[in-house]
Amino acid sequence: MRDLPLRTVTAVVYGAIFLAAGVVPGPWLTPVLAILLVLGFLELWRLARALPRAASRVAALVCGVIVLAGGLFAVLYLTTYLQGHGEFIAPDARVWPWLRLNIYPWVFMALLPTWAADIGGYVVGSLIGRHKLAPRISPGKTWEGTIAGFLAAAVAVGFVGTQIFTPSLPAGILVPLALAVGPAGLFGDLLESGLKRAAGVKDSGTILPGHGGVLDRIDSLLLVAPVVALALNAYRSGMMDS
Repeated sequence: MRDLPLRTVTAVVYGAIFLAAGVVPGPWLTPVLAILLVLGFLELWRLARALPRAASRVAALVCGVIVLAGGLFAVLYLTTYLQGHGEFIAPDARVWPWLRLNIYPWVFMALLPTWAADIGGYVVGSLIGRHKLAPRISPGKTWEGTIAGFLAAAVAVGFVGTQIFTPSLPAGILVPLALAVGPAGLFGDLLESGLKRAAGVKDSGTILPGHGGVLDRIDSLLLVAPVVALALNAYRSGMMDS
């Protein structure tokens, strides 16, 4: 609990940086994601090398590369840059002044709920968490913090879907996303925590003061982004309109 203020402040700073990616055009976001890919791979290589058995090292490296590359590709896909067009706030839309930017709303749908779940889960878990969720994998995680993170993610999904999208996303998209984003982020977090536990290290790296390595910051996003990408395709196909 003593490091709660520092962790909260640094999390807000890093969250703001990642949210800023929502206003970065696809061509400029590409090199940023490429840098994250390289840094993430270096951390993954370090973790895999620390595993005791060769088979475990190969499996961790292969699976880790798939998750890392697939998750970051999904973030780029959400900019719609790869598809040759963008979805921006309409010039005549009645939205808050700060939204008068050429933002990619689908990127915000991945980033903001992930960030909200991380902050909400950490704060609530640190303050009132008593019941351990997975003590052998991630000793610091509690059921109280996990539930708070799920709720924070769901609220963030609702906020983005109704306040950043114009017109608002239909309930057929928002409800499944609100239910899926929290668990997806948790699973990504636990995967990385399990790898670190097996490798005998606390953090994936030291590049981010107060928060460890790149993988420590994007582990949840790597699984949340593909989920949001599936929702994007469902929305465009009209499969879940209501």
